[in-house]
Amino acid sequence: MENCNFGQCLKKYNIRAYGWAEGGYTYSSSGPGLMTVEPRLNRFGDEWLCNQLAFVVEKQLDKECWSWGFNMTYWAGADPSTIQPKGGLDDPPGNPRFSHDFRQLYLSAHAPILTEGGVDLKVGRMGTVIGYNSALAPYRPFYSIDYQWFYFQDGAFTGALATWHVNKQLDVIGGVTLGANTFFTERSDNSYCPLAEINYWLTEEKKTLLSASLYMGENAIFSAPGLAGTWVTMGELRVEHNWCKYHDQIVQADMACDTNVPGRGNTSCWSVWNINRFHLTKELDLNFREEWFRDQDGTRTGFDATFAETTVGFDYHPCKFLRIRPEVRGDFADHDTFNDATKRSQLTAAVDFLIQF
Repeated sequence: MENCNFGQCLKKYNIRAYGWAEGGYTYSSSGPGLMTVEPRLNRFGDEWLCNQLAFVVEKQLDKECWSWGFNMTYWAGADPSTIQPKGGLDDPPGNPRFSHDFRQLYLSAHAPILTEGGVDLKVGRMGTVIGYNSALAPYRPFYSIDYQWFYFQDGAFTGALATWHVNKQLDVIGGVTLGANTFFTERSDNSYCPLAEINYWLTEEKKTLLSASLYMGENAIFSAPGLAGTWVTMGELRVEHNWCKYHDQIVQADMACDTNVPGRGNTSCWSVWNINRFHLTKELDLNFREEWFRDQDGTRTGFDATFAETTVGFDYHPCKFLRIRPEVRGDFADHDTFNDATKRSQLTAAVDFLIQF
């Protein structure tokens, strides 16, 4: 009887198994402990965190024929505690520095219909298609996260999505979710939230992407405690451009409008950020991020304030298994919000270590 190699068996059925471990240290000018305004996953000052221990098993789709797949992403650490879903394995998390859950758990299918590219379907808990950044450590350029991701985007949800590959340059996405960050349960009694997105590459060489998203519903995205309205509409525009093999840029703008917010009526908030990535060598990237965020009436952070942040960092990847990402970040507001609402600015210096396997 022939020996069966486990890796070859997985490959035969188009199944991949992989994972990563991430941890890091953050210095904060606000001192130790949880930062008052926390637009970052590394939200504890002056301490080390085990951010993510993740394992993924997925069956990829065959885009040439009828096929089915799945994704199971299980993770543990400080990040799952920060964004633990309603109805999740540890809801509510008992430890703010360590929890666990399924970040993704969905079934997928490909149907070669309508056009040559066909249609992809997903049903279950999945990462959002809105936005450039991700909660999952390997899929973002910085250790820290931006205001826009934390306060405008859902991150992950339970729902159903269809992606129609109209042609090589155009994808149209539509679906419905059960509200902000849930695990096979509704965020509220009326939280069936429609979502739509269009992604268009200007040329078949795919150097420039134009993306537009619209997401709405009751509790479609999170509000500050006690400030959830009866309906929120969130829109996003994004441009990604590859200037050359040494430089690419992403510009992203989000806006959210809330209706019937308790004590505030109808409110809105806006944000725009810009990321430039410079590929200095095969092993080293230099990254810059600048962001402006207006939280009118404090519906997201709890502070009626205008925020700005700028971050500079390196992404050093000496081998395919290891990434080291040091960064320095400055956060600013137009009145006291940081350090228990006593300061208008905050400086953080951080580094994370990401091991992929």
